Amino acid sequence: MGAAAAHAADDYPWAWQGQCPILPQAPIEEPEPAPPTPAPPTAPGSGQQPGEPPAPVVVEPPPPPPPVLDPVSGHLYDPRGPRPTCARNVWSVNGSIGDPWGFVFRNCTSFVAWRLHERNGLAGFANHFRGEHWGNAGNWDDVARRLGYRVDSVPAIGAVAQTDAGRVGHVAWVSAIGPGTVTVEEYNHASPGGYGTRTVPVGEFRYLHLDDVAPSPLIGSDRPVVAVPDARGGSWTARVDDSGTLRVAAPGRPARVVGRRGAFTPVVAPALSVDHHGRPWVAATTPDGRVLAGTTRRGRHVLHVLATSAPTASPALAQSRTRRPVLATVSADGTLVTRRLTRAGRWTRPDRVGRPASWSTHTAPVLGKDVAGRTWLVAVGSDGATFAQSLERGRLQRLAGPTASLTSTPALTTAGDGTTRLHQVAATGRLVVRTLDGRRWTRPVALAGQWSPYASPAVGEADGGLHVVGTDHTGAVVVRSAVPGRPARPVRVRAPRDLTRSPGLVTRRQAGLFVVTRSGPRLLARPTPPVVDPLPTRADSPS
Repeated sequence: MGAAAAHAADDYPWAWQGQCPILPQAPIEEPEPAPPTPAPPTAPGSGQQPGEPPAPVVVEPPPPPPPVLDPVSGHLYDPRGPRPTCARNVWSVNGSIGDPWGFVFRNCTSFVAWRLHERNGLAGFANHFRGEHWGNAGNWDDVARRLGYRVDSVPAIGAVAQTDAGRVGHVAWVSAIGPGTVTVEEYNHASPGGYGTRTVPVGEFRYLHLDDVAPSPLIGSDRPVVAVPDARGGSWTARVDDSGTLRVAAPGRPARVVGRRGAFTPVVAPALSVDHHGRPWVAATTPDGRVLAGTTRRGRHVLHVLATSAPTASPALAQSRTRRPVLATVSADGTLVTRRLTRAGRWTRPDRVGRPASWSTHTAPVLGKDVAGRTWLVAVGSDGATFAQSLERGRLQRLAGPTASLTSTPALTTAGDGTTRLHQVAATGRLVVRTLDGRRWTRPVALAGQWSPYASPAVGEADGGLHVVGTDHTGAVVVRSAVPGRPARPVRVRAPRDLTRSPGLVTRRQAGLFVVTRSGPRLLARPTPPVVDPLPTRADSPS
C-alpha cells in the first residue's frame, strides 16, 4: 500500500535557464594546415605549358563546428572539447542569481520553495519567512524547530525532506510514500542544477511539516491486533497479517483464517465485536476500500461487502442496546456513515453522520457502550474537532478540548467501576482523558508525558487498575495508569522504536494483560509491567 504520487514532473519555471561560472578551459588548438603536396604529373591536354612546374596542392583544414549550448551550465562550447564544468552550482538568470524568494536559482532550496508555493499553498514562504533566515538546506530543520513546526522521522505528502549530509545539506519535496520508503522530487542532486526523483528508505531524511498536503497513508489506524475481552479473563483477537490475510482467534485457541487469503489491507486494523450469543463479528477493509463484515454461520465466517472506507481508517463494530451489531466507516472523501443489522437479519441503508466530506480519513471512528448500555460513536473531524453521539437517542455534540491529532484514533472504554472514558492524543502530543457524566462529556484532563501523534493508544484493565499503552514522542512503547490523578509511574516496554506503530492489548486467561507490539513480520507479546493504580473495579479480573 502506497500513496499515489502527488506530483512528478519538472515544472520549475527556471529549468535549464541561466549560466553558472565555469572552470577555465584549455583553448581548442586549431589544426595546422597540411603542407603542400606535389601535384600529379601533367596529363596530356591539360592546358599546362611544356616545361612549366606543376602547382602544389594545398589542403585546407575543415572549418570549426558551430558552438553547442550546454543545458547545465548555460554556456556555448566547442563540441571538439570537453563540456563546461560549473565552478559553483550558482546560475544567474537575467543578471540575478536569486529567485523571487531569495534562494539561488536551480538549487534544491529554490525548487522546494517553488513546490511549497505551488503545491502546498504556503503563501509568503521565502528565505526570511516568519522573520528567520532559512539559508542553506542544512539550516532548515533548526529554523523550522525554532518556529514551532513539527520536525520528525515520519514523512507526509508535501513535507520537506531534509538532511545535513554534504557541505550545505539538502532538501527535497515528498511526493509519494510506500511501506518503509519515500519518493522525493528534488533539484541539484544527481544532476547539477537539474530535476530528479528517487525512492529511498524513509530513514534517509528527517521531515519538516510546514504545511503538509496529506498525512502519511501508513498511519492512523494501524494496530498489530484488536482484542475483545470475554467474561472469563481471555480475549477474542483479530488481525490482518503482512500478506493481507484476516485471522480471528477465540480465547485460548489458534487463529483461523477468515475470508480469502491476501484479500485485506495490512495498513489498517480490522474491527471485532462479540454478541450476546458469544459469536464474533468482524469487519476488515480490502486494498481498494471495500469493507467486508460478518459472523460465523455453521462454524465458518461469512463476510459480505457492506460499505466503503478510506484505506487509512479502520471500520468500527459494536453491539447495540438491541443486541445487534452496528458498523461505522469513514469513506475516502471523509464521509462518516453507520449501518445496523435489523431484526430481519438485513443491514439498513447507510445513515450519514454530520456533513459529508468533513471527517478525518486517517483516524478510525470508535464505537463503544456505556454502563447504561447506550452505544456511543466518537469520531474526529477533518479540522481536528472531536464529536460524540449516542446512537440510541442523541445528537452529535462537539467535545471541548484541544485540537485532536488527525493521525491517532481515540480509545473508548467502560471500566469495571462503570466509568466510561475517552483517551485521545492531541495534535500537540498530549494524551487527554474525558469522562462521560450521564449524557455529557467532561472537559479533558491531560496525563503526564509527551505522546506520538501518529500512533493510537489502547486501554485495558489489569490487577484492579486501568492501564493505557501508547507510543511516546521518542517512539518507545510506554504503559502507565489511564486515570488522571492516580499515583503511577510510566514504564517502557521493550520493543522497536517507531513513532507510527500503535501497540495492542490482549487479556490471557490465568496470565493477565499483555502488550502486543510488532517487530518486522513478528508479533511480540509482553506482560504489562506493574503500575501503581488502586482503581476499584467490578470487572472480573484474570485469575
